[in-house]
Amino acid sequence: MKHSAEIFDLVQYLFDTTGFNDHQLHCVIKYKNKVNAAIMEKAFRLLIDAVPILSRVYRDHGGNSYWEDTSEHRYPDLFSVVDNAKAFDAFTFSKTSETAGPQIKGCLLFGKSDALSIVMNHMVTDGAGMKECACLLSQIYSGLIKDPAYKPDFVIDGIRSYNKVLTGLRLQDRLGILFFRGKDNNSSGDDTFPLSDGRCVQPFICTHALTPEKLRDIIAFSKQNNATVNDVILTAYFRVLSSIPGLQGKTLSVPLMIDMRRYLEDKSFSALANLASTEILRIAASPGETFLETLKKVAGETAAMKGRSFGLNSFVKLYTLFKISGRGKAYKLLEKHLRNPNICITNIGVIDAGRLVFDGAEIDNAYITGSIKYRPHFQLSLSSFGDKMTLAVNLYGDSTDHEKIQEFLAQMDRALDDAAPV
Repeated sequence: MKHSAEIFDLVQYLFDTTGFNDHQLHCVIKYKNKVNAAIMEKAFRLLIDAVPILSRVYRDHGGNSYWEDTSEHRYPDLFSVVDNAKAFDAFTFSKTSETAGPQIKGCLLFGKSDALSIVMNHMVTDGAGMKECACLLSQIYSGLIKDPAYKPDFVIDGIRSYNKVLTGLRLQDRLGILFFRGKDNNSSGDDTFPLSDGRCVQPFICTHALTPEKLRDIIAFSKQNNATVNDVILTAYFRVLSSIPGLQGKTLSVPLMIDMRRYLEDKSFSALANLASTEILRIAASPGETFLETLKKVAGETAAMKGRSFGLNSFVKLYTLFKISGRGKAYKLLEKHLRNPNICITNIGVIDAGRLVFDGAEIDNAYITGSIKYRPHFQLSLSSFGDKMTLAVNLYGDSTDHEKIQEFLAQMDRALDDAAPV
């Protein structure tokens, strides 16, 4: 059976072909003890049965691309076990195959304490959807630990279209968004993070976990200053970027990722879908200004953005483009004119420690990162689990890039020293 690809499936596919990113999502779960590998493999196999899009394959026909059911459920690459960090990292940086399937795969690092890496095709869902999948996997694993004959009593295969976000949006509202808020949501300025142009390029993910004490300080500081934790992280981001030669004192335009599920009346998990949009935040962190002064700028701008059809611009524009031009022509226009941001940020948010529970295997930390970017594109991602927040940057780069990014993450940590409550 064929299932028409949704518009944001096509957009994610084009992100790879236009040189933005490899349209993969990455989740790493680190345990304090051991995991049952056989049960974990069985959990993955039951997961792709319970969420059918994960076992489908993609057929590329431009604007008329589709997902197709397949009888192939053996998938030898669905789950693997390794005993060394190098092999585990290589898996974490790898890709799924949209044309061969499955759209998710896992690897268990076997050691004194185990770790699980999950790679998922961004074409089928976004970071919020990956959080749901990780929690479903843990639910199935726990069910199997208690009963080896356990099978999920649910199927997640609902409506994947982003049109449900626009339901109830009046024509005059759509026209207002198009004509009065028509700035491109997916384009930043010409400024770039200073990456190398070396040819020896490999994918990598640099991560940096903030200490629980620092995260507690950030939460208290944000409350003390009528801001959000995201505002505080954004403040540090702009301040560190503005310390880079060539970017000092500039007004930087940085797209923020927004989970558009905020607009759904029914927020229950019924389908894997890409429901993320962007808004551009423009901030100049002037030389000599304090952290609090920059925070006031950021918090003021984000509060104003949330009051004016937050994130809807991209959805309305894409809907209008495909409605007027048709899928074939609209796809070709996107392929030709899609502009990708040079510097961006995504807050994947909280991974629910109350739901991500593998029976008998205690989790030390878990984080999700976005797709691995192609130079010159640069993205900071953040996610939190329990009392830890993990910052990450993913890139196809060389050893010089790796060193620069590790130092950048260390600078982010130091910049957040100023987010201490009084």
